[in-house]
Amino acid sequence: MTRHLCVSVTLLDPLFHGKGDSDAAHPDGRPEWPPSPMRLFQALLAGARGGCRARNWSTVHADAFRWLERLDPPRIVGPDAQPAASYTLFVPNNDADKKFDRQDRLTSKVARPMRLGCDVENGEGATVYYLWRIPDGDWPTASTHAELLCREARHVVALGWGIDQAVADACILDDAEAALLTGKRWRAWSTHRGGSPTWRVPVDGSLDDLEETYASFVRRIDSERYRYRPSRKVSRFDTVHYLSHTVLPPRAHAVFELPDGVGFRPGDTATAAAMLRSLACRCAMSDTHDFPGGSEIYVAGHVDRQDESPARFSYLPLPTIGHEHADGMVRRMLIAEPMDGDGTHARWAQQRLRNATLRDQDGCDRAVLLDPWRPSTPRMLERYVGEARIWCTVTPVILPGFDDGKQRKAERLLLTAAAQAGIPMSAIEALSLRKAPFWPGAMHPRSYAVPNYLRHLPRWHVWLRFCEPIPGPLAIGAGRHVGLGLFAVGR
Repeated sequence: MTRHLCVSVTLLDPLFHGKGDSDAAHPDGRPEWPPSPMRLFQALLAGARGGCRARNWSTVHADAFRWLERLDPPRIVGPDAQPAASYTLFVPNNDADKKFDRQDRLTSKVARPMRLGCDVENGEGATVYYLWRIPDGDWPTASTHAELLCREARHVVALGWGIDQAVADACILDDAEAALLTGKRWRAWSTHRGGSPTWRVPVDGSLDDLEETYASFVRRIDSERYRYRPSRKVSRFDTVHYLSHTVLPPRAHAVFELPDGVGFRPGDTATAAAMLRSLACRCAMSDTHDFPGGSEIYVAGHVDRQDESPARFSYLPLPTIGHEHADGMVRRMLIAEPMDGDGTHARWAQQRLRNATLRDQDGCDRAVLLDPWRPSTPRMLERYVGEARIWCTVTPVILPGFDDGKQRKAERLLLTAAAQAGIPMSAIEALSLRKAPFWPGAMHPRSYAVPNYLRHLPRWHVWLRFCEPIPGPLAIGAGRHVGLGLFAVGR
């Protein structure tokens, strides 16, 4: 049975003032919601060592916190929040303690709080839950640490700024109990997303770093020499992206373009994908790059049918679409990592396959892979890798089962195919299936060549509307790794 350490924090005010890390757009810190796990870790530590409780601190407490910092980032469940109106406070500047006159130390502080999407005054859902998954084999040892942290959670007094007063509690939940928690759900992704906010999470060594930071704060004023020394900043943490359960992470990818006058017909996308996969396999065999599960699985896609689909490359030829005279010819090709990829293998593909030659099954040269060179390519790529709520298929989705010619059964199979591609059902707001294409240049599903092992399965063009904008590339269905079931940003 899978267990979770659940720390629940109830905020006593509808405004939350905590800030995340600064960036170019937010030099003073980006407004943060939900509160980061590192923020909660600091609040737990402050509660455990605050006031008279500092005398009870022992190695047993330290071991419990060190155990917590080594766990994977928690899932978060809580109310949604929106930016509230900002306001300015005038407070003493804590970095200018060498000035004794309080008036000389006043400085402005701009507050940009987040307003919780619930009625806190009437007791509605102002609770945020943090769910740390406890590894199954660790429970006999971890139970002591978890029970101690459950007791220490009751000493939390604030989360965010000092004015963000809160009360906390903790308990151990199983999967069924965790699923009953109400609120919006966020999960951590370590994949880099340029320009997106990040959340701090504790890592091995965070406890020691916080203790050293507090000690330097206490010693910041040398009373004997009348000298002020700025205290050190917290530095031992990691950063991750937290995405709502209705949002998908971006997929790292490599993009290539074919020479002028060279292309593949719209119906031959699966054939073009097979050539691209064959080229990647040849390069992987002569290279020392380390692929998860080995190149036979990650690159070649040789998967035991009884296994769940492991992480692997998706080979996606990109038909030319976007205007009424589009011919649907494949002039660009894309290799995508799985949704949880970190971009390492896509970068390998971009460097290793550049200027390599595609060959057909007879060994004849068909095209050379070039870096994108056409002026129209960025706009075309944005249709496939951009971010939007509405997506429409360019190549048909191959359903993972027989629909018996029934629309309702086909829709259920489509939801199964979406789940197999890593898309939760809760992320889909509406869907539509039809045989006619959505894009000029696309064709009837039966006009596309498919691998022999997929020919007996039904094919549909699909329109999807998601609850929130999601990034591409997006491919669904049994042929999602070979160029079939490819979506583009719809209207």
